[in-house]
Order: sequence, then structure tokens, then C-alpha cells
Amino acid sequence: MFEELYEPLPDRAQYWRKIGLPEPAPDDPRDVELLDRMIFAHQCAIPFENLDIYDLHLNVSLGISDVFNKVVRGKRGGYCFELNALFHVLLEETGYEVMPCVGRSLKDRGYVYPCTHRGIIVTVEGQRRICDVGYGGPMPSCSVPLIDGYEITSHGQVFRMERGKGNWWHLFYLGRTGEQGEGGAEGRPAHEKVPVTAILDEPMQLTDYVALSHFCATSPYSVFTQRRMVNRRTDEGSVSITNDRFTRVSAQGKETMDIESDEQMSRLLEDEFGIVL
Repeated sequence: MFEELYEPLPDRAQYWRKIGLPEPAPDDPRDVELLDRMIFAHQCAIPFENLDIYDLHLNVSLGISDVFNKVVRGKRGGYCFELNALFHVLLEETGYEVMPCVGRSLKDRGYVYPCTHRGIIVTVEGQRRICDVGYGGPMPSCSVPLIDGYEITSHGQVFRMERGKGNWWHLFYLGRTGEQGEGGAEGRPAHEKVPVTAILDEPMQLTDYVALSHFCATSPYSVFTQRRMVNRRTDEGSVSITNDRFTRVSAQGKETMDIESDEQMSRLLEDEFGIVL
């Protein structure tokens, strides 16, 4: 019944081509540097999107072959239960030690948000590190070690990891470099901490994600059924669609545009995200 969750990748070489990286040779190191290149390339090549749920009113298959056909062979993206599932298998088949985990949004909604995020923890070079290619943003373009107080800058964004209660770890977004002003310790800028996500450092079974994904894809309480979300990282920022508004973030700043027709929406999805419904 759930065998499809445990399938291997149908075509690993095609996945590497999709994210624009050469497949590492057997004797190449499986280190943090390779892991971080994989994360960034994946975020740039494959968009996060919930169009099956919001626009097409479909449930989402978590079978590896189904997700692979949609995301790698098709002109689509996906959300965490799809993208992090595929990436998990790619990491394992590449030779990394991978653990599936669960997380929750830390955005302030006046209540604790349920655990509706599939995450990944990789143990590499003696460190446990979170890595994510399926979060709506903001999310680091690299892996982040589970070290209390650890701050990392990657592709112009600054993040901080803090230990929560029990085995929970909290990730905060500290803004883009050059935007925070002066006055930080040791000559660093002063950052405003924006809560992003909490990750539980405990292993999940792949079958656990089926019910969580079903809630996200079908419940009126799910954020995925309430608004359209599409985003993709670019070399110098990001592009995104929230409902009917397009946003581009680049080194020159942020620009937004209202989307006024289905034709304009389709054109933006294809030109900016590579998505064809």
C-alpha cells in the first residue's frame, strides 16, 4: 500500500541534469561543499509550488515515481512532501547519511502552527545539518548545522540556528547582507530575528507523511488550500507568486506586479519558473 514511498529514483542521471550539476564520481568526497552546491542548484532549478492543490484542487501523490515524473520529467515543481522526498532519495543514493524529520512554521499566527513540514537532517563531516529544498521561503541556500547560536551567510542571506525545548531547533532569518544597518557585535551588522521554522531532531517514518500531506492538500485550515504560492531562487535573489502578485527580489531591490489575467499568469509561470500546467 505504501511501497511507492520507498522506491529508488527512476533515473538518477536525469535528476542531476535537471538541477544542472554533474553526478559526482564514486571517489569524490561526500562533504558539506557538495551538499551545499546540491541545495542551491536544486532551489534554483526546481520551484516550490502548490498549484495542484490551490488551482487544480487535486490531492498529491507521494510515490517517488509519481513525484519524479511530475518534477524531474515534467515542467513542474512541488511542495515539501514532494521536493524533500525526492531530494532525500538523491542524497541517499549519492552516499549521504540522511534522516527524514518533521517541522512546523514559526510565523506568528497567534497560535502554534501544526507540524506540516517534511524536513531533512544530514550527518556529514561529524555534524548534523538541516537541508531543505521544499520550503516556501525564506530558507537557507545551504545546509545549517544544529549548533545553538550558529549564524551563517549564504548568497546574501543571513540565518541563525537556536536550540529550542527538547530536540527542537529553531531557524531565524536575519535579513539580507547590507540591509541590516550597523551596530552588531564584532563588527557585524545588527540583525532583526524573524522566526522561520522549527525542526524536530527525531526520525520520522515515511508513512507518517501521508496523513500530513493529505491535510495540507485538502483541509480548509491548510495554508496551501488558502492561497497560491510559487517561488524559485535565482542567482541574485528570488522570484515568487503569492495569489495574484508577482515579486522579484534582486541586487537592485524588490519589484512587484499584479497579475491581471490567466494568460499573464501562464506566461509568468513558464518564463520565470519553467512551469507548464
